[in-house]
Amino acid sequence: MRVSAESWKPSGGLKAAAMASGLVKLGLFYLMMRFCFPRVFLVPAMVIAGVLYAATCLARFRVLLDRAGSAVAITIGWWTKRVPLTRIERVEEVLRFGAEIEIAGGVTFTFSPFRKRRRLARLLKIRTGFEGMELAITQAAAAACAADPGRAAATKSAAGAAQSRRTIPGACVVGCGVVLLAVAVAVQPQADGWLVHCVAVLLQIFYGTGGVAALLSGAWMLHSALRDRRTAGQQG
Repeated sequence: MRVSAESWKPSGGLKAAAMASGLVKLGLFYLMMRFCFPRVFLVPAMVIAGVLYAATCLARFRVLLDRAGSAVAITIGWWTKRVPLTRIERVEEVLRFGAEIEIAGGVTFTFSPFRKRRRLARLLKIRTGFEGMELAITQAAAAACAADPGRAAATKSAAGAAQSRRTIPGACVVGCGVVLLAVAVAVQPQADGWLVHCVAVLLQIFYGTGGVAALLSGAWMLHSALRDRRTAGQQG
């Protein structure tokens, strides 16, 4: 007998909270671009931010547990990733006012408009739509691993090895570091007053520090990936 699939998706209240949070961030982004960056960047940046905001509000988010197929399907927009239950490392709900799924290899999928906000969750009393997901997927993953422990260990080991050999994540981090440094250089106060200048200096420090940290982290990731690849080649 085929076991029916279980699915979870954000509730209407959680979607509304995400839209409100996005509007606040969009307003702060406009103020930052308006007063701390050259005016030529204002319109393009706001158009891009507006498109991203609309896409986030309209995108589909769903988690489907297929016990018969021993997998979890994670849908974000038009993209769906099917993850074997043996690769599920951790599942949490409500901790971040939403849900979070971590799979082997260090990849995490988060469905939440906020960071940790337990008090806000209690105050608003919003049903997230992910109630029961943590228990259901955790139990299904444990059952799948218990049914075939050898396959579960091999799957997670292979995922970890593949993750360590990838150079793309390191290159992406390096690229982000370059972008952050470029943003730090582009910061220019567009109004007089100590407040605007202080904010501009803080932005330069924030983006500059983040850019340097990203460059160092990316370089270390690339070095580790190339070293692991070279070691694997020598052993092969």
